[in-house]
Amino acid sequence: MPKRYEELKSQLPVSRLSIDVLLALRVLYDKPENEVKLQQEMAELSHDPSKLEREYRSEWEAYVLRELVLDLKQNTQRSPATFIDSVLSRIESLKESCPYYKAYKQQISEAKSAEDGSTALFPVPWRQQLMMLLLPVTAVKPLKPAE
Repeated sequence: MPKRYEELKSQLPVSRLSIDVLLALRVLYDKPENEVKLQQEMAELSHDPSKLEREYRSEWEAYVLRELVLDLKQNTQRSPATFIDSVLSRIESLKESCPYYKAYKQQISEAKSAEDGSTALFPVPWRQQLMMLLLPVTAVKPLKPAE
């Protein structure tokens, strides 16, 4: 992976995302050929809610980070603003129409309440979290045809 993508990877603040936004990105970038099946992980949450923070969060952060950088890499001819708009619109579409996401979100809510019984008092809005995550993308220069 070119140096600029490695640098970008180190700058994307996925650890600051709420679990709901992280889940949406995990669902967005899920692929049928994945070794670790998201559906299986979600089923395991009903038996062991502590896995959400103990295991899955860090795995999902690494997965989303890798897939986001690959997505950007495959769209090097697009401007950063166009790429960001694309991710935002795909997330909005997923939130509204993906039955898997809705079911998984419910399972996450149940796991969180079973784990600690608390909720965030002032949750950061989705769009603000996604913009914070994607802001470093604006520093990536589009590839020139010779690169």
